[in-house]
Amino acid sequence: MKFIIKPFAEIIIKSKPVRKRYLNFLQVNINLALANIWWNWYSKFSWDKWEVFIDDSIDEYTYNSLITILSRMPWVESFLEVVDHEFSNFDDIFIEAKKIYCDYVEWKSFAVRVKRFWNHDFKSTDLERYIWWWLKQHTNNSIVKLKNPDITVNIEIRENRFYLVKSKFLWIGWYPTWTQDKVLSLISGWFDSTVSSFSLMKRWAKLDYLFFNLGWNSHEIAVKQVSNYLRKNFSSWYKARFTTINFEEIIPDLIKNINHKYRWIILKRLFLMAADILSKKNNYYAIVKWDSLGQVSSQTLKNMFVVDKASETLVLRPLIGFNKQEIVDLSKKIGTYSFACNMPEYCGVISDKPSTWAKLEKVLEEEKKFDFSLLQKAIDERKTIKIDQVLESIEADLIHIETSYIPWDNEVVIDLREELEFKNNPLILDWIKVLNIPFFDVNYDFENLDQTKTYLFYCDKWIMSKSHAEFLYNKWYKNIKIYKPIFDEWVCRIKTWK
Repeated sequence: MKFIIKPFAEIIIKSKPVRKRYLNFLQVNINLALANIWWNWYSKFSWDKWEVFIDDSIDEYTYNSLITILSRMPWVESFLEVVDHEFSNFDDIFIEAKKIYCDYVEWKSFAVRVKRFWNHDFKSTDLERYIWWWLKQHTNNSIVKLKNPDITVNIEIRENRFYLVKSKFLWIGWYPTWTQDKVLSLISGWFDSTVSSFSLMKRWAKLDYLFFNLGWNSHEIAVKQVSNYLRKNFSSWYKARFTTINFEEIIPDLIKNINHKYRWIILKRLFLMAADILSKKNNYYAIVKWDSLGQVSSQTLKNMFVVDKASETLVLRPLIGFNKQEIVDLSKKIGTYSFACNMPEYCGVISDKPSTWAKLEKVLEEEKKFDFSLLQKAIDERKTIKIDQVLESIEADLIHIETSYIPWDNEVVIDLREELEFKNNPLILDWIKVLNIPFFDVNYDFENLDQTKTYLFYCDKWIMSKSHAEFLYNKWYKNIKIYKPIFDEWVCRIKTWK
């Protein structure tokens, strides 16, 4: 079995020293990737292609893994699976072409294309006519069509050997990993952050991840999973690092002390402040954010200007000109779509009608109300692991909180919504006590409650309830459940158990 790998065209036009350096990176990347899949292979490298020879005893699962790895390999624009044989006459070539193409060209139009290298006693067109004539004789209702055929039979002749293209695989094509310096990507796990991370990978940057945990252990687990997916499929040759900074104590301070119009903007500034400090300590040359111009109210040019003032490190926004559908489409192509669809969204709890045109002076004035010792504490307590250890940490972090759909006796429901939301849209339950303890207070107030009872945490989308249930569970409070009410379709009340 043989594969011919074609390089990204932009590399070929580089100067000879640059091209040689980039292609050396390719060799390292492919050697590392193939060594983890199959043991019996060797390669031959030239300036415009790379030939990989693999033992034919390879099983189907390993073959599919090989195709997946090569199709996601940085630098590879396309690759061909070819049949390679010696020949003495045209019949030798046709016998192999018949095995591969007869089933494909039935009821279809086809053409034969031949490329020759070296001197032969025949022309390329002679062989093309011979092959298409005999293929037509051995198939039903196939026609020869030289312009825009359904199937193209590609044959390459080199000296006394011929190559038949069995399959052709295409991919995006980008530079090899490691040819540029390190950058720090702010990763949240949603469509935008995974696509922005991928965009820097394909432009040859070494990518490390920074995640801000706003209070939900499950969110961190999900982000670790998608980060590991990105590393495994698009950058397995670089041993990236995953850093978590816990913002759980910061969120309540923002809620209590900062005007709702500036909370989200100041939170983004805090993200950048922390990322800037890490960048200076670890020699990151840029911070990668996922903003798309005008996509949401906080992503206007003026707001981006205000946010970027929090960092001295260069901020890159690879998605700045993308619309949402383009981002979603690309996430489907790279395989992060399903991760993003199931990713919980926590940030929305503090994004309450943010200012669209925030002024820097006003933001700085409002920011003085924030306790910056909390930020420093969060940075000092950050956790960093190597990307290949992420799955091990996920197993250790998994927590399963019981979900309750109908409250029972001796159970109390705690509504975690803010007081104003609770009053405007109260949770009404028959025979069951409902407490309103806002999410930013529940972690501190829970210890004062009667611990002989079981408490059901409730919020509109069960995000906050799961977050704080997990936090308290880690504090050895086991009398907690997640409350997901069942609504009666005949009346606007929630079913309870008496």
